[in-house]
Amino acid sequence: MQKKAVIVCNGSVNTKWLYSFISEEDFLIAADGGANKLVKTKFVPDLIIGDMDSISKTAEKKYRKTKKIKFPVEKDKIDLELALDYCIEKKFREIIILGAIGSRADMTLTNIFLLTRIPKKIKAKIIHEEQEIYLIPKKKFSIQGTPGERISLFPVNGNVRGLTLKGFKYELKNHFLPFGIGIGLSNEFKNKKALITAKDGIMLCVHFRKWF
Repeated sequence: MQKKAVIVCNGSVNTKWLYSFISEEDFLIAADGGANKLVKTKFVPDLIIGDMDSISKTAEKKYRKTKKIKFPVEKDKIDLELALDYCIEKKFREIIILGAIGSRADMTLTNIFLLTRIPKKIKAKIIHEEQEIYLIPKKKFSIQGTPGERISLFPVNGNVRGLTLKGFKYELKNHFLPFGIGIGLSNEFKNKKALITAKDGIMLCVHFRKWF
């Protein structure tokens, strides 16, 4: 089994990012209409999963030989959640999610919140254009970046206590970060390596990368 899975969803995704983050060694999953995003590329998904209500006829025809796992339209889980369940069951060590951000706020929020149900031992992130979105996996976390790159931290599932930030433009020491407050928005890397420490709580990170 490959170490890394890449899931392509039916949200906004530029072809450039598909070529940047998918390699031949990856296990490529299209979450239903995510297959539409691959039609004009060289990539062929290893699996298409979902209720198949969003996949185009063109994608259906092109990927007619691709393995498919079909679910009823009326179901308790969205297509990305089904794809994540598959990855967790198959014990992938890393999951990259593309096309999870789109015009529907409800779907976008749900896709982001799904990160909280992925086991901590799996390295998982959503990539949208120059943004990496992921959970801070442990109470003491070293993060690398380029000086000047922006980063935002948000509490999820409650407040964060004892937050200490080092190596950033705006540093904090033993700070209480309540859920729903914007003080963690738009910090910047001061050094190439920074340290995030928290005594209690879960944080979502949005890291604006300078890849290109």
